[in-house]
Amino acid sequence: MTTRILQGRTAFVTGGSRGIGAAVARALGEHGADVAVNYHSNAAAAEAVTAHVIAHGGKAVAVQGDAGDAGQVERMTEQARAALGDINVLVCNVIGDTRALGALFRATGSVVDSLDRVRGVREVTTTALDAALLACHFVVPQMRRRGGGSIVFIGASGTHSSTPGLAEVSVAKSAQDALARSLAVELAPDGIRVNTVAPGLVPTDANAGPHQEQMIQRVEGATPAGTVTTVDEVADTVVALASDLGRRVTGVFVPLDGGRTLT
Repeated sequence: MTTRILQGRTAFVTGGSRGIGAAVARALGEHGADVAVNYHSNAAAAEAVTAHVIAHGGKAVAVQGDAGDAGQVERMTEQARAALGDINVLVCNVIGDTRALGALFRATGSVVDSLDRVRGVREVTTTALDAALLACHFVVPQMRRRGGGSIVFIGASGTHSSTPGLAEVSVAKSAQDALARSLAVELAPDGIRVNTVAPGLVPTDANAGPHQEQMIQRVEGATPAGTVTTVDEVADTVVALASDLGRRVTGVFVPLDGGRTLT
């Protein structure tokens, strides 16, 4: 049985049709929020998430668009506002093209040994920052009208540790961490809290494939708790930070990696 601790809130989740984003959107709806689910191309997956929210008594809308394009983000946030009202919970989940993650985990050598990986660091970082900055730019005015809100960035605990082959993600998410800290200070007078939830490896369809089991074994072997993080565990933490349970929490980095960042 779930609580309704987000009753009356309106959430916008970027990259909300699959994996972590979908789990977060479903959990927000289960706890009472109305939810706008951003997706890029998989309309059926987004509609399945909105149907879940509606089945749990909330309102939901799927909004298609590129989270890294200013015009499309403006359109999507306005569609969400028109359908559900002003947004006061924003979850920034987009990082870019996740199809390359398998190649990253199989990579050998330094990130500077290949021009493709050098370019990859720059491209992933730009995409992640654009998606976070644009969503905040267009949603913050809505939060101000509502007297406050909660922004949650989905980060990566690897920014505080080191995972071979994942420099692209670590650099991009490190930049996002810095953005979150800056916004936490800048937006605090508006009653807007900004926090980062930073899981370790989370098995999803985005990193599925023959390499996934190797990834899981590698991470479990290096993790004090001996387990990887699930999408539902990430979602539960987002719900807490978006609700009044986290009303005095801002500017924090919450690692969800079973203690790996401590080793």
